[in-house]
Amino acid sequence: MTDPNTMKDTEDDLASGPAHDEFEWNIDAAAKLSHAQTAIAEFTYQITKLNYLHAQLLAARDGTLEPNWRATITTIAAETTTEPADTQQSARSRAAADLAAIPPADWEPGRKVGWRTALDAWFDAIKACLADTERAERHLRAETWMSADSVTARITMDRDLATASYRAGLAAGGLDVDWYDWLIERVRLWPDVKRRNDQLDLMTLEPDYRQSIEQLPPYWA
Repeated sequence: MTDPNTMKDTEDDLASGPAHDEFEWNIDAAAKLSHAQTAIAEFTYQITKLNYLHAQLLAARDGTLEPNWRATITTIAAETTTEPADTQQSARSRAAADLAAIPPADWEPGRKVGWRTALDAWFDAIKACLADTERAERHLRAETWMSADSVTARITMDRDLATASYRAGLAAGGLDVDWYDWLIERVRLWPDVKRRNDQLDLMTLEPDYRQSIEQLPPYWA
């Protein structure tokens, strides 16, 4: 005679069998997918905002940043794509709006704070921008189990260029600061062969290179 308790145990085992496991797996997979989509959407917003900021900072240092740059980036970012609900379009619009809302900075045109204050503010801002970019990209790669080595290498090269630009600005202001030889030595250590060779060619073959870097924007006076 079959033990009723044994039959109940068997039924419980069947209930927790493959179908039950598959249900739990589906829930887990859906949760992971949702988490990944949220992380990617947030990364897209953050990196877009940082890229916008980096571009404005480079323009500010070159002397080409327009006083109305905030309105310009929001207008450009608001240009719709073929898909109105495109997540990248949404990220661009949100990033541009948030960047345009930051308080006025001393590296912007027309602040009348003097070249040294403007240059120092610019250097602080671009260092923070690069650090935030590296942090965001490393976080995303950790979420997706990817190596962050290439991120670190790229940010290091960008940081070298920013530091050289800062030192060149000090030299343009009359301080006895070497930047050219310093940058040459730094570039020779870059792991990216193509970028290293391109930068060395630019520095050694372009006759106006030194002059184009060792200058201060008139609006920083």
